[in-house]
Amino acid sequence: MNNSIIIDGEKFSADDLMLLAGEDTIKEPEKVKGYMLLVARALRDPFRLPWLLKDIFNLCIKEEDQREMRLCLIRVQVQAELMMNQDIQRFQQRRYVAQVIEILLFNELLLAPREPVEEGDME
Repeated sequence: MNNSIIIDGEKFSADDLMLLAGEDTIKEPEKVKGYMLLVARALRDPFRLPWLLKDIFNLCIKEEDQREMRLCLIRVQVQAELMMNQDIQRFQQRRYVAQVIEILLFNELLLAPREPVEEGDME
């Protein structure tokens, strides 16, 4: 971790928190949403994802925060695709973490490739 931010005694990557929040800086670390911290934990060590599943399933995200949570997961996926050539294993793992969480919470991937619809199928 290049820059880290300590929240409640736990160290998080500043870059990850900025990505998850969609901000250029984290001005008030204590106000970072709990669901973002959970995603940051999974990104820090993707191999811990199986142990975080219970916490992910138990997330109670308010309706107004659901859109932000989904955007945070999409930002991780987009960044992973853009950075894939730098460290393919690391960014594949990060993309996988975000996709698993998105499927668990929203039952689908917004960025999933779609099957083309043929004209005959639209009837």
